[in-house]
Amino acid sequence: MNPTKAEEGVEIKGVLPKEITMLELLLRDGLQHASTIVPTDAKIWYADQLVRAGYKYIEVTNFGHPALLTQSRDAEEVLERVHKLKIVQEEKPDLKCYGMTKKAFERAADMAQKGYPPNSVAFTISSEDLHGRRNSGRTRKEYLAQIPDFIKIAEANGFEIDMAIACVYGSPISGPVGIENTLELMDWGLDHGIKNFTPCDTTGESNPRRSYEYMSTMVDRYGKYDDQIKFRVAHFHECRGMSISNTFACILAGARIIETSLGMGGGQPAFMVEGTPGKGSGPLYTNSWEVGNCPTEDCLVMLDEMGIETGIDIDLLLQLGRVFEWTMQRSLPVWTTKSGRPIKYPVEWCIPPNSLEHIPPYGPPQMFWASPEKYIPASKEFIEREFTGRTFKFGKTDDSDDEYVKIEFFEEDDPNNE
Repeated sequence: MNPTKAEEGVEIKGVLPKEITMLELLLRDGLQHASTIVPTDAKIWYADQLVRAGYKYIEVTNFGHPALLTQSRDAEEVLERVHKLKIVQEEKPDLKCYGMTKKAFERAADMAQKGYPPNSVAFTISSEDLHGRRNSGRTRKEYLAQIPDFIKIAEANGFEIDMAIACVYGSPISGPVGIENTLELMDWGLDHGIKNFTPCDTTGESNPRRSYEYMSTMVDRYGKYDDQIKFRVAHFHECRGMSISNTFACILAGARIIETSLGMGGGQPAFMVEGTPGKGSGPLYTNSWEVGNCPTEDCLVMLDEMGIETGIDIDLLLQLGRVFEWTMQRSLPVWTTKSGRPIKYPVEWCIPPNSLEHIPPYGPPQMFWASPEKYIPASKEFIEREFTGRTFKFGKTDDSDDEYVKIEFFEEDDPNNE
């Protein structure tokens, strides 16, 4: 039998980055698909908590027309109040906003002149024209003719501009989209002085192989400009259970900025809000109603399990994820807010084989999540009893004086056993 790669000593860790920059989409993309209005006070509370959790980059709002984007009708108030948060004044995170029109950029400019500037304003251009006409009423050619005005406004008011490219990996209207479409848009942007690009899987059309190949192509083409531009961004939506795997594939290909949303929020701007039909981007064109961005909570746990640093307080984010379910008044399709993080040591959890204590309540909605009891370290006596025939030594974690919190096991015949 041939040895496995692990047995040969080949580790995937060698091709993983040491750290990843996280950008939280909740306050903009994460809420725009919701059919209920989230109060302004709630948005400010979440902004405060996200920065306290360690986020250096957050999306704040959208300056699109209030009649079309009902969820962002408080755009100016949100940006001003976020600026005034004590934690924001102390930590100075990057505040990113969106705008699709010249009027939206003028509104952002007005806020900058009042002393509450966004760090950047992004516009979204589709990589293929069927989606472009359906989503924003414009083809690529028609939209590119308008963007120089956006650039002038951004330069005059001291904030950066970001070209977000929709449907890079595929369109819900036309199917797979060639990477050439995205490269043409990025080349145009570079020629016009744009330095920030966000390639997006707008409605969850990609798969890990395509995600890897597309990001690799972008890295091969633009990697030499890494000190001048930003493009290594993984922005994947959820529709078929592949947002996490697509994100991971992009990391392997060179992505270093990950955009996710708390609670798997986001998607096409809602057409129906508070029971009233609106305009948004029209009736649903996405594949289903239950869509969203790659979930922050699950993505953070994945990265942490692989040893990739994010600088984010993951336990706090899991708590925020559970709080967000109360804001949305429903159970959200996120795994780790229910199951918790993987355990790292033996625990006294549901030990009796016939115990019914931890059978979850019947759903829907499924509100059950892992009890804190799951993380109580097993006693030294328990270890000695349950692991008969093996020797072990006790260790300590960095934040605990408990001598049996972390346990390293050794087989009896391990010559290195001490």
